[in-house]
Amino acid sequence: MSKQDLFQELFEKFLNDQKLTPAEINQLRVLVQDERNRALLDQMLASLYEEEIAGPATAESNTRVAFEEVWTKLQTPVPATSSPDTTVINLPSRRPWWQYAAAAILVLTLAAGAWWLFRGNPQAPIVQQNPIPQNDIQPGGNKAVLILADGSKIILENAQNGTLGQQGSTRVVKLANGQLAYEATDNVTPTATLYNTITTPNGGKFYVTLPDGSRVWLNAASSLHYPTAFNGKTREVTLTGEAYFEVEKNAAMPFRVNLNGMQVEVLGTHFNINGYSDETTIKTTLLEGKVKVGSRQSAIDNAATTDLQQSVILSPGQQAAVPISSQYNASSPIMVQTVDVEAVMAWKNGQIQFDGNNIYTVMRMIARWYDVEVEYRGNIPNAHFRGGISSNVPVSQVLDMMEQTGEIHFEISGRKIIVTP
Repeated sequence: MSKQDLFQELFEKFLNDQKLTPAEINQLRVLVQDERNRALLDQMLASLYEEEIAGPATAESNTRVAFEEVWTKLQTPVPATSSPDTTVINLPSRRPWWQYAAAAILVLTLAAGAWWLFRGNPQAPIVQQNPIPQNDIQPGGNKAVLILADGSKIILENAQNGTLGQQGSTRVVKLANGQLAYEATDNVTPTATLYNTITTPNGGKFYVTLPDGSRVWLNAASSLHYPTAFNGKTREVTLTGEAYFEVEKNAAMPFRVNLNGMQVEVLGTHFNINGYSDETTIKTTLLEGKVKVGSRQSAIDNAATTDLQQSVILSPGQQAAVPISSQYNASSPIMVQTVDVEAVMAWKNGQIQFDGNNIYTVMRMIARWYDVEVEYRGNIPNAHFRGGISSNVPVSQVLDMMEQTGEIHFEISGRKIIVTP
């Protein structure tokens, strides 16, 4: 059954007051927020209010009323039958998604139970429930430093659009959309291979097109070291932090990403690598194509092996994770699992997705994007969060949403966030 068929079936049962299980209610809450179901939802709401014979203004008004009524009913607590330790709590919601607003779901899972939190998407016009702190911290933006082959540095957010410099036979250009690009120049004699490095600070992201046309989006607190022209049999770059790659296909010249002793090899594909040094694993997630994840040494030695402890080949939707506690080597275990690709790519798409992570992992994401220090005081609950919020809002809105559980509290002091029970 397709997701749209499932959505229609659950929605019709819901409207007809047929009994839904707690799991089905929660599933419907997610599906009703999926913009891919918008047309079907409009149709069912129109049918509910017989809008086929109404004028446009009346139709819009009735659709809005219908959606508000449905959304209010969906938030009615549903007793959980699977576990006596599970409690459903509904917070005051801001306006739901699509043209009226967006609804975000945050799930806080504690050792003693789970709380479903409904909050509005801050990208839509909203009414603040709490005053914005005077010392609020704004989100990050496009910020990066380009280090040229001679060691000179260019602060990219301050640089004018146009040519930034000549690196051997390649011209470095900042385009009108703010991205960095490398363009081959004619009538220039190739020189020895030159390398550039682009680094993003905490609170920064940047987008660069490499000399072969491959595109890379760097997340905050990350760096990419690469040649200004790809010569030889391979295209190799070195990454720290996190980046999303869309690699140009070239079967004769594989593209390799090196990170902390690990190597990802592709011919042409879309994938994300998260390898922050303060995380426990390096995670490679494949969106399209095929990649091979293994140790850099075995790749250099061209060691052919079928031992999955040494290398694995991913299919779209899969993620390979290797320990980051010590530098990756051929004997390090590689764990492969299917993941929610949308959650992995949330950072690139302007979202903060919690994806079941604990409070410490969530706060590391917040610290990197908002360029803040985090301090923990007291006995912090073993909390895990699901759901998300726009990354284009002040940090207070993110913290306010998380704080609605009553189990976690935050204080902003300068550029420090203090977390307390």
